[in-house]
Amino acid sequence: MVEYREERETLFWKKNKRGVKCKICLLECNIPERKLGECGVRQNTEGELVIKEYGSVEGLEINRIEERNMYNYLPQTLTLAVEMKSTKQFQFLPPLKKFGKKLKPVELVSYAKERGARSIIFTGTEFVGHYEYVIKVFREARRNNIRTILAMTGLINEDPIKKISKYTDALLVYFFASGNKEYYRKNMLVKNVERVYDVIKMFAKYRVFIEIANFLVKKYEGIEECKSLASWIVNNLGAEVPFHILKGATKLNISQLKEYFTACKDVGLRYVYVDGSKDALMESSYCHNCETLLVERVGSKVKSINLINGRCPNCGIKHNFVFE
Repeated sequence: MVEYREERETLFWKKNKRGVKCKICLLECNIPERKLGECGVRQNTEGELVIKEYGSVEGLEINRIEERNMYNYLPQTLTLAVEMKSTKQFQFLPPLKKFGKKLKPVELVSYAKERGARSIIFTGTEFVGHYEYVIKVFREARRNNIRTILAMTGLINEDPIKKISKYTDALLVYFFASGNKEYYRKNMLVKNVERVYDVIKMFAKYRVFIEIANFLVKKYEGIEECKSLASWIVNNLGAEVPFHILKGATKLNISQLKEYFTACKDVGLRYVYVDGSKDALMESSYCHNCETLLVERVGSKVKSINLINGRCPNCGIKHNFVFE
C-alpha cells in the first residue's frame, strides 16, 4: 500500500490571540504556532489547524464483533478494529495489533472489504484527533455497504457529534467504575461523568444504534453504582439498550459477577451481558417476554442465533438486534 502523507485542514476551530482554538473535544486546546494539541496530532500550521498525522493507523485487527463488546449489532460477523495514532493519555483500551502505517480512507475501506469485514470500528484511542479522516472513512464505507461504529468515552463536543452522527451507524460507549464521580475526576479526560450521559443522549437523538460497556475498576467495585448506571440507561435511553459488564482488573469471581448481572436485570434492562465470563446465562440473549433463548454465546462466541426477522420464534416479540 502507498503511504499517505497529505495533511488535511480540519473543522471546528477558530483563531485567537494565542494561536488557534480547537473545538473538536472537551479539552478545547489553545494551540500556538507549530505546536500540537493534547491529542498529539492536531497542529497549528501557519495559523490553520491541520492533522499532522493524517491517516496514521497505529493498530489494526480483524475481530469477531463480539470481541469488541458489541453483541446486538451485526452478531456473528467480522469487524475491522482501527486504532489511530494519538498520545497515550487518549488511550482507553489495550492497544490493537501494531500496524504503524498511513492509509487513505479508500485504502482502509478496501482493507476491510478484502477481509470480509461487515463493519469498521474506531477504538483503542479516542478518535477525535482524526475526526475529519474518520468521516471520510465512514463515507467510503457506506458506499461499500460496510457499517460504521465509533467506540469512545465521551470526549467529543456537541457540534462535531451532529456532523459525524450522519455517517455513524452504531456507537459503543465505555464507562469506567460505573461512572464513579471521584474516579472520573482523578483518572479520566472527561472529568465530569454527567458529560458522558449528555454525549450518549445526543447520539441517541440522531438514531444511532447504541451499546454501553462498563469496566469495573479495582477498589471502585460497587453493585449499587453499577445498578444506578443501569437505571439511568433504562430511564433515558430505554430498556432495550445492550449493557456490558466488563470484569477489568478486578478479582471478582463468577458468583460476584452474577450479582452485578442480576442487579442490572432487576432494574429493567433486557440485554445485560458479562462479556467473556464463559457463563452462557450471562453472555446469551433471552426473550424478556417468554424467556426463549435467542442468541447463545459462550466466551463471547456465538453458538446459535434463534431469531426470525428480528423476532422471538416463540412469542413474536420484536428484539433490538441489527443484522443488516
